[in-house]
Amino acid sequence: MEAKDGAILEGVVMQVRRAQPSDKSRVLMMARSFQAASGLPIPFNAAYASMLYDTLIRNPAMLCLVLDDKGPCGVLAAQSGTLPLAPVKAASELIWWIEPAHRGKAAKLMLDAYEEWAREQGCQFVNMVGLGADPLTTRLYERRGYIAAERHFLKSL
Repeated sequence: MEAKDGAILEGVVMQVRRAQPSDKSRVLMMARSFQAASGLPIPFNAAYASMLYDTLIRNPAMLCLVLDDKGPCGVLAAQSGTLPLAPVKAASELIWWIEPAHRGKAAKLMLDAYEEWAREQGCQFVNMVGLGADPLTTRLYERRGYIAAERHFLKSL
């Protein structure tokens, strides 16, 4: 997958590209923001997130994209694999965060790149998660052909 130029925001062309080792600190900061926005009672663990990042950029069945506007300002991490109950390959989003000032057209660029990667991996389906009940996220996904498939519940023990 090659870098994709696209959305022009205030005269600057943003690019979606695969993350590089030099992006790590910025991606980890965005992962922390993603975790905080999720509202989940799970503390952010920088060391664990760092290990995940290293795996994401090395494992061909995993993906870490960054939205670049003079530096990373968005991240989409995913993995591909076979579904547990059928021999069907699917890609699943792990983290998706775009800094608030860069949201809008950038979301489409990132989803385009993710879906292209999933096709290259031989996936028949792609999965995205929506945090909470955000109607904007739901509308974005539905406009792109996604359907609501599950609703997850979490309980602390």
